[in-house]
Amino acid sequence: MLPNTETGVKRLRAKLNINLNQTLGGISPHTYGNFAEHLGRCIYGGIWVGPQSKIPNEGGIRTDVAGALKDLGLPVLRWPGGCFADNYHWQWGVGAAEKRRPRHNLWWAQPEPNEFGTDEFIRLCRMVGCEPYICLNVGSGTVEEALGWVEYCNSDQDTYYTRLRRENGARDPYRVRFWGIGNENWGCGGSMTPEQYAYEYRKYATYLRAMDNTVPGGLFLIACGFHDDWNFRFLREMRGATHLLDAFSLHLYVGGYSRSATEFTDEDHYRLMGDVLFMETEVARACHLARYYSTFGRQIYVVVDEWGTWYPEANVASGLYQQNALRDALFTACALNMFNRHCDCVFMTNMAQTVNVLQSLILTQGSKMVLTPTYWAYYMFRGHMGGTAVACETDAPTIQDNQGRAVPVLSASASVKDGTLFLTLANIHLTAPVSVEVGLLGGSASGQACVSILTSRDVRDHNSFEAPNRVVPRAKKAAAAGASWRFRLPPMAVGAIAVGLS
Repeated sequence: MLPNTETGVKRLRAKLNINLNQTLGGISPHTYGNFAEHLGRCIYGGIWVGPQSKIPNEGGIRTDVAGALKDLGLPVLRWPGGCFADNYHWQWGVGAAEKRRPRHNLWWAQPEPNEFGTDEFIRLCRMVGCEPYICLNVGSGTVEEALGWVEYCNSDQDTYYTRLRRENGARDPYRVRFWGIGNENWGCGGSMTPEQYAYEYRKYATYLRAMDNTVPGGLFLIACGFHDDWNFRFLREMRGATHLLDAFSLHLYVGGYSRSATEFTDEDHYRLMGDVLFMETEVARACHLARYYSTFGRQIYVVVDEWGTWYPEANVASGLYQQNALRDALFTACALNMFNRHCDCVFMTNMAQTVNVLQSLILTQGSKMVLTPTYWAYYMFRGHMGGTAVACETDAPTIQDNQGRAVPVLSASASVKDGTLFLTLANIHLTAPVSVEVGLLGGSASGQACVSILTSRDVRDHNSFEAPNRVVPRAKKAAAAGASWRFRLPPMAVGAIAVGLS
């Protein structure tokens, strides 16, 4: 069945029933995290230009990029990979710049100068105001190496590694809380079976858990996950040792059937929106396993620490660079709404990647910087951070994609914080606006709402260095009073609405 863009539909109608009395859980700010790997131009040229560069920088870190991430309210950043992490030895990237030796970037076929290492990463996080999430090397590393890295970052004792950190300019510990124990160990991280990886995880985590006292609340240890059978077999092997496990990860990439970010068919567009249904199935299954293997008083969480669109234009030769269109923002909004609905189990997500790689927030070209539609989708969703998700039932028409999936034209999630209802939506239809009737149970809207809309004339529109503001959100005021009100969401639009409750 073809999408109903040819049926003469001029306007669609949808109902949104929000039950303020039915809470789903707190939305962790870390749901809106990101990921930066030593790949293509993400780090070098994207984040790091070196202190001698004419591009404005602070100790080598681009101030425009750091400022944009700070404005976004980025809560957490994963580093150094990705596949890069499982062939990265952290001591290559600390100490005086002239003593750091260039290495071969094994998985991404490019040189690694090691100019950007642990201390530079922590400086970036502090400039941005986000928490660091470091991925340890399990594939080619050792437990001793991992412990040394945690000690270097977190210890306040007088040891070899703390002296080294102080010599490198950091007197006080970094207090890194989030540590990933390996990356894709079913593939580039060692081609392990889940049982083999569980053995390695137990070993690493046993020693790392002894460093819990280096951060308030202890280290948050994240295992490498995969899909159903892998996760089940890994968790089965972890029985009796789940105190070593705080979360396990998923990696969810979609979009490989489209030619590029800006060249695709209408059917490809609807298929990408339908892929959020696939992602939700994977997330729901992982959450079921996490709940099953959680113990009384100790919950295991799911972390989606790599996700996003990956088109054929993004390959090793191109440094996995791809453009970013309005369609990517719509996909992002649908996915973030889905993560919000699973906030009782999904603790963190990290879209791939921050700059110039895959579904980037930011693109750079020399001294130029452009914010992508995906950046603006994240910007519009900031109001959910730290809020309490409430039940949000959507009754909307569907479009059947070319995979036979019934894809709702309207995606939504809602949360409450400090007496304000925050609602995010996406109308994925290419031609028809949606007239949305909102009904509140358990409260009333107090009056005027602040509304932000992200859309454009074509779903393929994108921000370029020549036209950096083609796709940006527009703000307006709208009436929203009582327990029921209506608003109109244009086609191909992301919307965010904030209204006080009474």
